[in-house]
Amino acid sequence: MSASYYVYVGVDSLTNYERGKARGIWGWESSVLDRGGADDSSNRAVALRIRPDDYLILGFSAPGGPRVSDHQFFAQDLAEVLITRVTRPLYQSVAEVWEDKPYPERVDVDVLQTLEQVQGWRIGPAAMRALRLSGTKQGAPVAGESMAITAFEDGTDGDQDELDLADDLDALVSAVRRREQRRLRRLKFGSQAEVMCDLCGRTLPARLVSAAHIKRRADATRRERLNPDNIMAACLFGCDALFEHGHVVPDAAGTIRLNPALRGELLAAARHLAGRRCGAHNPRSRSFFEAHARRFIPERLDQRWQAEWDAVADSAAMKRYSEPERGRSSVS
Repeated sequence: MSASYYVYVGVDSLTNYERGKARGIWGWESSVLDRGGADDSSNRAVALRIRPDDYLILGFSAPGGPRVSDHQFFAQDLAEVLITRVTRPLYQSVAEVWEDKPYPERVDVDVLQTLEQVQGWRIGPAAMRALRLSGTKQGAPVAGESMAITAFEDGTDGDQDELDLADDLDALVSAVRRREQRRLRRLKFGSQAEVMCDLCGRTLPARLVSAAHIKRRADATRRERLNPDNIMAACLFGCDALFEHGHVVPDAAGTIRLNPALRGELLAAARHLAGRRCGAHNPRSRSFFEAHARRFIPERLDQRWQAEWDAVADSAAMKRYSEPERGRSSVS
């Protein structure tokens, strides 16, 4: 299970906070990590334990600051809570990110969500205690328990059952992903009551159609995750799972192919999709489908498939080149 680490960011560090958030990098002065002695609880020892896929949660600007009693700190609101997943563990770099100091002890992060005006009781005493301790240690990372969370969904206050059941940070990240998907659904599908599945072509109630990432979310950058061209409509009557697990793979022309490894009931379930054209395949989504194909097509097919992807790309380039030529000749 992923571990959770907390960092408190004071109001005086607003500019650095915004720069780090925008770049997906967080850093500390070496002197901050060198404090705390040489035992396993020293600041540097904690920072060295941060691994990829761990969570780094930054709490920004509680009005009274961290040097107050637990009770006073827990009663405060945080201006922001930044939830990130670590993509690169502790390393050293002096490449310019911040203006005042280099902060050479760094981790790279993927920003999952920014929550504004968060009441302390909503993230729980364990998380608030870790943030307060980080604040007293000049923003050093503090290992903490998973975040207790009520619903952060829009317009939802949460209840005690949610506090009891959602006591792991993964529950929070799942909620973040649901919020992300809701926004992408609205952008991609609007308010349609019915949506056509891009794989089987059936038109179904919107609640039975998933807004599915084409390039797997875990492999996509933040920009790619939020790009509507990386989203396709996949119905919940099998198409979503068949695509997600690579049992069906659209080729370079958008034609749906079956994975050669399919056998038995899986083959029977997927056979009706073979040869159909995927409705989401277009020049803007092409690279996402290529990434999907590369994950699942057996090695013996890679060369042939790559040749087809390249041929499609060359054809598109020739079309872009020839259209202006035709336009000029028609004027002359």
